[in-house]
Amino acid sequence: MFKIEKTYPILSLICFFATLLMIGGCVPQRKIKLLQEEANVKDQAQADVLLKIIKLQPPVYTLKPGDVLSLQIRTTTPAENNFLAAPATTFGTERDPLLTGYTLDENGNLNLPVIGNVNLLNLSMQEARVRISSVLLPYFEYPTVNLRLLTFKYTIVGEVLRQGQFTSLQDNLNLMEALASAGGMTPFANRGQIRLIRQEGGEAKIYMLSLLEDDIIGMKNYYIQPNDMIVIDPLPARFFRENIVQNFTLMLSVVSSISLLVWRFTR
Repeated sequence: MFKIEKTYPILSLICFFATLLMIGGCVPQRKIKLLQEEANVKDQAQADVLLKIIKLQPPVYTLKPGDVLSLQIRTTTPAENNFLAAPATTFGTERDPLLTGYTLDENGNLNLPVIGNVNLLNLSMQEARVRISSVLLPYFEYPTVNLRLLTFKYTIVGEVLRQGQFTSLQDNLNLMEALASAGGMTPFANRGQIRLIRQEGGEAKIYMLSLLEDDIIGMKNYYIQPNDMIVIDPLPARFFRENIVQNFTLMLSVVSSISLLVWRFTR
């Protein structure tokens, strides 16, 4: 007759490994509690110690045909004479900035009421503000120009909490800020090999970035550009966990159940 002896050691071994996993996943409270009076945690950082200086290389974005700009003018000219003032909105409604913005035509011209075309092609945002201010002087007293790019869109897919297309109102967005807008990376994100896909001159250029070293902060591609796509691939550990570990856990559970049943019927 079929009989299995000594089932107790098997169950004891399973409990032993389960206990090890539970202990290994524990984190002492002193390592996670903030602003303790006496932390006494080994290898703490010191706030006033400068670790490293990295020279930044933020790119200067230049305006291109198709860019949509938000233009706001502050001036001492009476409001009734301000033909560039934003239209009033009804309470409880919101205007789509892309619909109320100014689009640069195929020649890079910004068409303003009364004034006409103002060419902003290949100008930086600061240079564009200066040029617009100069053409406003005959019409407004002490004009101050607030200019923002509304078409700074980028896409993030892969191992982030929220995949999708995002819009930024700043023209010097860096990789960390972009990933933060997507909710950050998942625990299985491959932080050492991040693909940046950029469209330039009718070509798709692919760059590989790594967030494992702080030197990335000083690189040009640390700052993203409009229409960039960021692809976060998973680590091999994800495949291992979702396939090998889960299957092994299921198998271990089945073996444990069978062993327990056999022990009960053969005791």
